[in-house]
Amino acid sequence: MKLFHLIKKDFLIVKKYVWIMFLVCVLIPPFMLWRMPQYAGPLGFILSVVFADFILLQYVLLKECQYPKASTLLRAAPYPCRLLVWSKYIFCLLIYAACCAIFWMETLVFSGLGEFEPAMPVCMFLVIALLIGIYLPVQYKLGYEKTKLAFVVIFMAFPFLLPGLLEMGKGINLDFLYALPPSLLYGGVLLTGFLILLASVRISVGLYACGQR
Repeated sequence: MKLFHLIKKDFLIVKKYVWIMFLVCVLIPPFMLWRMPQYAGPLGFILSVVFADFILLQYVLLKECQYPKASTLLRAAPYPCRLLVWSKYIFCLLIYAACCAIFWMETLVFSGLGEFEPAMPVCMFLVIALLIGIYLPVQYKLGYEKTKLAFVVIFMAFPFLLPGLLEMGKGINLDFLYALPPSLLYGGVLLTGFLILLASVRISVGLYACGQR
């Protein structure tokens, strides 16, 4: 129940922006279908997940930075620091799950987006695990003020770099992966993502605890 309340607290912080991000997630895939139809499916899905996850997470971190007394009171409350850290990771994963549901419904409406095959949410889970697995420990180590500029630069460059990365990916031979049973392949990707998150949480908990001293 304590973890639930912490996650609820983060969603209450961003409640004014949830509907805005919902609209952004809905509009990005059709926009990509109009501008870049050849990449509309994967590009629209990736951008909607990354935008929603990191904008909302960044807003939560901003508010915690603006009101340090609230963070101090929260740390003084009977909440283990590991739960305070876990809540941020689960917050991101819940947003990811919501984006998956939105994009799946859009594929039923816009045939140009293609089918929402299992490979898309599975691979995107690994991408999100890598992104938040790196970002959150860095944020706990350096603090919001020192990381916000890097976040803005990466965030602004990402939409322009992604099409080029997709083009580069076409030249990589992944035929050996297709020889594996889908259950083994997807299970391996999911397991890798979970291991990355667990390692990241462990590092973040240590950094968060050190920051309290």
